[in-house]
Amino acid sequence: MTYDHNNPKYLRTFYDLPSPIEELDIFRKENMLSLCVPSVSSSYSVCVEFMRKWFKSKFVPDFFKSEFIAGKNILSDFMRKEMIDNIRRNKPALAIRPQIDYTFDRENTDLYLYGRNIFIERSRFKSCFFVNPVNKNMVSLELEQMKVDFAFRVKLNSYNTAVDLFKFMQIACRSQASETIYADIDFQVPKALMIAIACDAKFEVVNGEVVDNCAFLRFLNKHSRLPFVYKFRGTKGECEYFMKMTKMYVHLRASEVDIDDGEREGQTDNNFIVSINVECLFPVPKFYAYYSKVNHNFVLNNSDLKCTIYNLYIGPVPYINDKGWNQYMTTDYIEDLDVYHKHEKSVICFKDLIRSSMENSLFKISEFTKDMFISPSAFIDIKLFNNNREEPIEIDWNTYTITTVNVLKDQISELVFYVDLEYINNYAINQQKGYSRRVEQSASNKYVGG
Repeated sequence: MTYDHNNPKYLRTFYDLPSPIEELDIFRKENMLSLCVPSVSSSYSVCVEFMRKWFKSKFVPDFFKSEFIAGKNILSDFMRKEMIDNIRRNKPALAIRPQIDYTFDRENTDLYLYGRNIFIERSRFKSCFFVNPVNKNMVSLELEQMKVDFAFRVKLNSYNTAVDLFKFMQIACRSQASETIYADIDFQVPKALMIAIACDAKFEVVNGEVVDNCAFLRFLNKHSRLPFVYKFRGTKGECEYFMKMTKMYVHLRASEVDIDDGEREGQTDNNFIVSINVECLFPVPKFYAYYSKVNHNFVLNNSDLKCTIYNLYIGPVPYINDKGWNQYMTTDYIEDLDVYHKHEKSVICFKDLIRSSMENSLFKISEFTKDMFISPSAFIDIKLFNNNREEPIEIDWNTYTITTVNVLKDQISELVFYVDLEYINNYAINQQKGYSRRVEQSASNKYVGG
């Protein structure tokens, strides 16, 4: 049984509820889905930056006197170095040549043979990370893998140094082996999608720009499970929106290390090159799916077939609390029979619910907040529902326990956590230095060979 949404005073039986197919038809008439393809060049540049950091981290700082990356802007060197350094390439010199494998499809997993209608049907609207509670607009993300082959070349003066480096790179780069790295990555969000979200949320947009970006960012981080940042993108010379993803799977496979015979200059040998090729499987966004009641003209947009979303309201539990915070998670609490039959006040420990290995878990953020002598209730609101109504509770944040004011009538209760996502996302951005880095290995990164 559940409540009638049109008349909450009356209950509806199971037989009165519409079937999933009927719900699909109802919401299909009200909502449509637009697919927005993100920038591939942005994902590619992040991958190149990650691999550059990965390779240079094997060496001491300032080991390489000069550096060259194929495909980068020809004027980028003149922004950071003296003119003479751009003419004379001192050694050891590093050259990085990346190449995208355009035929890679992850063994027929990332294919584009379906057409936009099938992509719309396959989009996972249940796992939307952004939900506007006012107009119920949602955003979800579909990921894929990009395969980029990197050729690292190190030019040295002497054969002795080249041989030593050859042996070092065999060990440091795990020659003829593979490894797994977990990275924190900034995914670029298409500007057209952000403008659509801003317009649907009634933010003022002038000449394709949101007038109050600070208020818009607060709005995004308040209703998103993933933090948003707005920062400068050097490729286009303007600020854009990025979404921070943590502990993303990156797989590397290194080839054999090679060393050449150098070049003959008069009576001496010079310019020995030690090289290694590394295959990188890097996670990138495939497309963003935006659910709204307004048709938006993105790169992929189906104006004929309309897609559906499910109503997130279930039973008497409100989706938003009185502070405007969305539900973060819910769980059922089943009291032990011996305790339940005693008819005493219940004591619930929720420490294990909010503690996890993630860097931005609710437990770690709560401990961080308590160190500043601020109660975690500033960003977490917990409600307990029993017998179809909210029960008053008392929370002890020192022991992470909940004590009911009254005796619970039913053995099964529903525990609901409401979280200020703006606070969570701002914490994540500040801890990860989100405005100064766009790709970095995770702090708790583990290297796994295979």
